[in-house]
Amino acid sequence: MQSLPVVGAVKVYVNLEQLRDSGLLDTLAESKAAEDPDYRRFADDIGFDYRADLDAVAAVFVHGEVYAAARGRFDWKRLSEYARAQQGMCTNGICSMPTGQPDRVISFYPLSTDVLAWAVSGNQQGVTMISPPRGKNGITVPASAFWISAPGTDFRDLKNLPAGTQSFLTPLAQAREASFSVQAAAGVSDSPDATFEIRMDVDCASSDSAAALARVFTSTTDVLRTLVVKEGTAPKRTDLTAALVSGRFETHDSLVTGHWPMDRRVIESLVSEQTK
Repeated sequence: MQSLPVVGAVKVYVNLEQLRDSGLLDTLAESKAAEDPDYRRFADDIGFDYRADLDAVAAVFVHGEVYAAARGRFDWKRLSEYARAQQGMCTNGICSMPTGQPDRVISFYPLSTDVLAWAVSGNQQGVTMISPPRGKNGITVPASAFWISAPGTDFRDLKNLPAGTQSFLTPLAQAREASFSVQAAAGVSDSPDATFEIRMDVDCASSDSAAALARVFTSTTDVLRTLVVKEGTAPKRTDLTAALVSGRFETHDSLVTGHWPMDRRVIESLVSEQTK
């Protein structure tokens, strides 16, 4: 993450080693997206299997462009041959090739022996925006399997999300930055049935703003919990609703944290729905 152009960007970090160790990666690999034919052809051509060869990915999304650094095991010779085979070119250690969009180019180069830098942008050498992190401001990425962080302004237009999600996330538009992470629940959750926990960290403009935001989330959770009670049937531990009603929120000066313990079967169920 330190090597990427992060200012004003949506930032994502995925720790595939953790996902692999937890057994969750095999579950996620069953999704249709993981077996996309284009990806499959690409992986076969360069001899790459993300389930075994990829350890972590840091990526940022800004102004419609993508910049990423991937840590793992890559065959540079086969990667460069693939770029040339796709009507691309390699010059001075940087390769580029066209995408399916006329105004977008994929470019990449080895940032180090085990880190591949790549970009999808309008610049044929857009990947040069990625460089070693010497002297750059630090970004704290938690020790989690998945982490995403975005400026509050990115939560202002959520019309493409489900209505329930919109009402939950819209208050974040007033924050400076909001992040969500997924981590193992051991030692961080009071729920004995939880195997994972979703954590939210929100940086607000002031302690008063943080307190107000915490009240909004608490109120929304209470309303959902009341609706569940009215239904007369407790949600199964494998249902997403069970995780949502268990949310709890705290404030520390201008920071708001949220915690949702989650049974791994909730994730498995969601993935299963996507594969049908």
